[in-house]
Amino acid sequence: MSGRGKRKIRSKLARRIGRFLGVSDLSTEVANLRQRVQTVELELTTRAPPRPVAADQPLPAGGRGLLSRFAGETLGRLRHGRPRASVAPAANGRADSSGAPPGEIYAGYSPDDLWVFDLFDDARPQPAPGFVTDFLGTRTRTSSLWDAARAWDGQVMDRPVPHDLFEAVEWVGLLKAVASAGHGRFAAMELGAGWGPWLVAGARAARRRGLEDLRLLGVEADPGRFALMRQHFLDNDLDPDAHRLLCAAVGVEAGHARWPRIADPANAGGARPVREAAGELDAGDEAYMQGAMADFIEVDIVAFGDLLAAEAFWDLVHIDVQGWEATLCAGCLEQLGARVRWLVIGTHSRLIDGQVIEILHGGGWVLENEKPTRFLFDAAQSSLELMTEVDGVQVWSNPRFS
Repeated sequence: MSGRGKRKIRSKLARRIGRFLGVSDLSTEVANLRQRVQTVELELTTRAPPRPVAADQPLPAGGRGLLSRFAGETLGRLRHGRPRASVAPAANGRADSSGAPPGEIYAGYSPDDLWVFDLFDDARPQPAPGFVTDFLGTRTRTSSLWDAARAWDGQVMDRPVPHDLFEAVEWVGLLKAVASAGHGRFAAMELGAGWGPWLVAGARAARRRGLEDLRLLGVEADPGRFALMRQHFLDNDLDPDAHRLLCAAVGVEAGHARWPRIADPANAGGARPVREAAGELDAGDEAYMQGAMADFIEVDIVAFGDLLAAEAFWDLVHIDVQGWEATLCAGCLEQLGARVRWLVIGTHSRLIDGQVIEILHGGGWVLENEKPTRFLFDAAQSSLELMTEVDGVQVWSNPRFS
């Protein structure tokens, strides 16, 4: 979705790796692993009841063995059988048993949120060459993923706590939406859909909950990534023509815009429309798309309100539109309140984090989970978006539907 510094295309590869690892560097991950070891050692010394372990996984003899096992799983958390038990992170705002002060570890979710994963413990996903398979059994074609993720070809990912290809907080939002759906129906919209990971995983989860009436709407402006989304549907036994998949951008109002021509869609998911007014390119869009302005295609912009009106109500709307999140929410706040049960929003700057919170809080929404964007201040950059290293996530519930 976006890159940084001198990169020619805003591919978001580094930020995806940041999401995948759940940390910004190896030292942070090692510190987290040590903290987990300390937690287990404390439990052992206080004779706490042992945590459940999969049948094929022996209990570690001590802290060193546990650290070695966690380190071996850090980059993949892969399995070929049932999910392995993992030490839950500390709840937001509480001190954990390792002695970390409140707020030191900020996962965006608490142990109280992890019940949503338990709903799917009966899944028995099987590995398949050419695919990475998640804990639900959703198959993602390896060639659709960025280069660094292709090492997991043919593997099955573990329960995504704290992460798989995405962070746990985003999964929590999706699964809460599925868990609250009813009447045999699940309606989901994904804006800035890329290859449609949340639509397809949502459909997989919904079917496991007995929700067979699926209403899926995906919007992706890049033609190459749009083709990946159609293939992702087919790979997971979903007919793309039975749902509404649009190769377009989304805005508050319908229109047209320029879109950078992208040669490698799997490795470049960070474009956004470049608007034009009075014959001049929008300065903010031009800065965001630095280095990718030489070759354009024309794309349609579909109105967000028209998309919302396509269903009486939506169980989930997932928004990841490269900096337009606050604009979309503000422009369609009344319709969102009337038609949407859950929102999961990817944010792209600290400013946008606050703007979206202010807009949705003012509209009566409840912020269930959130993890702010992580950024590195760089005075040479022209905007906060260009300083963002890892995108944020916000999960909102609509009390009008509760």
